[in-house]
Amino acid sequence: MFGKKPPENPTQSQSIGGNVTGSQVQMAQAGRDLTAVQRGDSDDQTQGMTIAEVVQLLEKLETAIKSSGVAETEQEEMLDYLDAAKKEAKKEAAKKKEANKTLIGENLKQVSETMKNLQETSEAAKGLWQTGAEILKAIAPWLGVAMHFFGI
Repeated sequence: MFGKKPPENPTQSQSIGGNVTGSQVQMAQAGRDLTAVQRGDSDDQTQGMTIAEVVQLLEKLETAIKSSGVAETEQEEMLDYLDAAKKEAKKEAAKKKEANKTLIGENLKQVSETMKNLQETSEAAKGLWQTGAEILKAIAPWLGVAMHFFGI
């Protein structure tokens, strides 16, 4: 005990095991170096949103775009991307097949980028961005993406 030198490369180890269903797990081990592991499950049931609620939110976003007062060309661009996302989501709602969430997310990302760019140019677009951001925040977990995916 006395007179002993501590090891030059102290090691620490930690292992956690088990089954975790319907939640996210984040683990980190501190020591000389830090190693972190994070795993998540984007299962619809764990995200608490049904496909019908997603479609309803997309329709709410469509209404907001149409009533926003932004230029017609920008409205058409956003509505084209939003329409593609809605059609894909409705496939699952009609039980035809599972929705391609990647496709929905990419289309909504285009809508979000257009809204974000427009919000710097007019008051009408600022209101649209606020509404759109709230809707996208609600949909992001269902898609399995972080909010920053949409620039929020």
